[in-house]
Amino acid sequence: MALGESIFSEENQQSFDLKSALFKYVRYWYWFVISVLVCFGSAFLYLKFSTPIYKVNATLLVKDEKKGASVGNEMLAELDIIGGSKLVENEIEVLKSRTLLQSVVDQLNLTVSYWKEGSIRDVELYGEESPIKIFMISSTNYAFSHSLYIKVLKGNKYELLSENKNSLGKFDFSESITSDYGKFRVFKNPNSTYKNEDPIKVVILDKDKLINSIIAGLDVALLNQKSTVITLGFETPLKNKGKDIMSKILEEYSFASLEDKNREATNTLRFIEGRLKLITSELGDVEKDVEQYRTSRGITDLSTEANLFLEKVKDNDSKLNEVDIQLKVLEGVDRYLQSDQVGNVAPATLMVSDPVLTSYISQLSQLELEREKLSRSAQANNPFLQTINTQMKNVKQAIKENLGNQKSGLQVTRNSLQALNNRLEGAISTIPRKEREYVEIKRQAGIKENLYLLLLKKREETALSYASTVTDSRIVDVPFDSGDPVKPKKNLVLLVGMLLSLVIPIASINIKDMLNDTVNSRKEIEDKTGIPVFGEIGQKPSEEKGEILDVNSRSFVSEQVRMIRSNLSFLFSDLKEEEGKVILFTSSTSGEGKSFVTANIAASLGLLDKKVVIIGLDLRKPKLHEYIGVGNSKGVSNYLIGKATEEAIIQKTNIVNVYAIPSGPIPPNPSELIMNGRIKELVDVLRQSFDYILIDTPPTGLVTDAILLAPLADACFYLVRHERTPKQFLRNLSELNKKNIFKSLSVIFNAVNYKNLKDYGYGYGYGYGYGYGYGQAYGKEEVKKGFKNWFGFKKK
Repeated sequence: MALGESIFSEENQQSFDLKSALFKYVRYWYWFVISVLVCFGSAFLYLKFSTPIYKVNATLLVKDEKKGASVGNEMLAELDIIGGSKLVENEIEVLKSRTLLQSVVDQLNLTVSYWKEGSIRDVELYGEESPIKIFMISSTNYAFSHSLYIKVLKGNKYELLSENKNSLGKFDFSESITSDYGKFRVFKNPNSTYKNEDPIKVVILDKDKLINSIIAGLDVALLNQKSTVITLGFETPLKNKGKDIMSKILEEYSFASLEDKNREATNTLRFIEGRLKLITSELGDVEKDVEQYRTSRGITDLSTEANLFLEKVKDNDSKLNEVDIQLKVLEGVDRYLQSDQVGNVAPATLMVSDPVLTSYISQLSQLELEREKLSRSAQANNPFLQTINTQMKNVKQAIKENLGNQKSGLQVTRNSLQALNNRLEGAISTIPRKEREYVEIKRQAGIKENLYLLLLKKREETALSYASTVTDSRIVDVPFDSGDPVKPKKNLVLLVGMLLSLVIPIASINIKDMLNDTVNSRKEIEDKTGIPVFGEIGQKPSEEKGEILDVNSRSFVSEQVRMIRSNLSFLFSDLKEEEGKVILFTSSTSGEGKSFVTANIAASLGLLDKKVVIIGLDLRKPKLHEYIGVGNSKGVSNYLIGKATEEAIIQKTNIVNVYAIPSGPIPPNPSELIMNGRIKELVDVLRQSFDYILIDTPPTGLVTDAILLAPLADACFYLVRHERTPKQFLRNLSELNKKNIFKSLSVIFNAVNYKNLKDYGYGYGYGYGYGYGYGQAYGKEEVKKGFKNWFGFKKK
């Protein structure tokens, strides 16, 4: 036994057996073949039937004072253009704002899509591919959930079809139509490349849902945290449609940016144009008055003194007009500050002379633009929006204080100029009456003329600034597509298919093993019990009739029984040769082949001219007598109750040198009879007459009879049946071994189905490596045959 335990210890140290792990799965090779076909077939079908998705990308550079100073234009700086750097984070939100994308949807008419029906999937027609164009004047909820069809007819007509392709009428192109779908017009596309005569499927989308889907599919992000370059990405099944959407987004963004920057210049131009219209009318009237006065009074020119007074008055009036214009501009600024309506545009600053006030107004204008952009995508309680409102309030307060100071200074200047005018008017009164009246008229004409020239100058400056306005962003990369589809990724889908084709069968095999709670391999027994397997017995060949094997045959199972017989000598090397050896056979539960193995080992020992007696001590469910063909009317139970002698219960069998003591009538108290001490007397008597005493006992997992008989045995064979014995009983077997209940406890692995053992790395040569080459081959040759049967090969 020391040798066996040593061998077992060495084998148990091998924690992983690659061959066993490999053959565990190789046995189910056809599962892998089916899985590969199904998974790769599914992958190819998915690639064939799924709609390829492409990604359209673009790159935008935004000037941000926090992330890099922009290079200013000197001429624009001299003209005091309101430029302004942007927060690049805000611009990202603006690019994804609903207001911007709604304009894109409206201009590209994206709420209407056109489709060609296909056998596998419908194909969207875009641009020149579609033979028609529909412009929805108004749409209904019915249109959002029901498609319609349009069939182009000869001439300038088309037929309108419902979702079920029922005719709704024939109409002329460009004719206004009102239906359940809403009010719309259908136009023929003269540049269409569509040649099919099948009806075109038209899908009308809800604008809000479409905008939401575009926002969800639009990827806007910084290229990196240190730059102000924004990357835009949009996934779409149509490259051209995606490029058009991306281009329109950039176009609308640039237009909105320019519009924001030109609002001040626009307001200034509006103010100057209004004043010019008024001054032009007044100037014409005054010039007519000068002409009429000179004609009626016969005055051709003024005296030197009058001209001197007139020049002084003109110069003073020009200064007075500039002051009045400044006051009007400040009044406009004051009116803006008094209004709290959201969205009001800050007044023009091109005509404000004070640089401090100009800076304040510019800052207020920039804050107003930022608030307007942020309000498109943020709630009213947004912290950043509240911060901007607080900053605007502080700037407005500073402007009010500056306005008060400016107005006070301008009012003092105006009073001084007005006083000088009064003194000049007093001096003019000393000249002759005709010249005095002519000077007054000429003076008014000069005032209007100077004011007119000033306004013309300011209008040109404002127009130049308007024309010179540039956006604070620049397109770095125009929209371009990814070339190959980004979804589905062919290599990824095939890789997933390949992995699934391996994972599914491997997982199925492992789950099958986990759900199988019976013992399946020799290694499993040795690992969980620590007891070496003494021998194996395969399933009984179909050609064997009866329960007793032909021990003289060369079958594989017969050879296994002979191998166990040969190894018995190692178990009893310490016992005296002349004494009979007692071997106890037990198992965990019924049906594991104790009686079958006991009878066949006895028959094998009998061939060696050894006298063998079998004692049937399974007093509850006796079967031994049926296997060896003896009667059961009198047996051990009679002996134990003292109603039979040893000679009376021993029966001769048909097997050479094999005798039997059947169990006899089933007693009501088997355990008590075994404990009465007579069974020991019987065994002692049999030791003197027989070489081997084999005791067939009931299972240890059900009753304690085998444990009660353990002291009588010199060795114990514990039977574990392949694919029958529950794994949980291996724990009980391990406990019995640790407690040394049985002497020389060994395991016989019974009824082994070697075909199913292949998934554990065993073939027909498994066991002790025998196969001597005589008679019928059952060793190496059987492995070869089994290997061929695995893969479906047959001998020709």
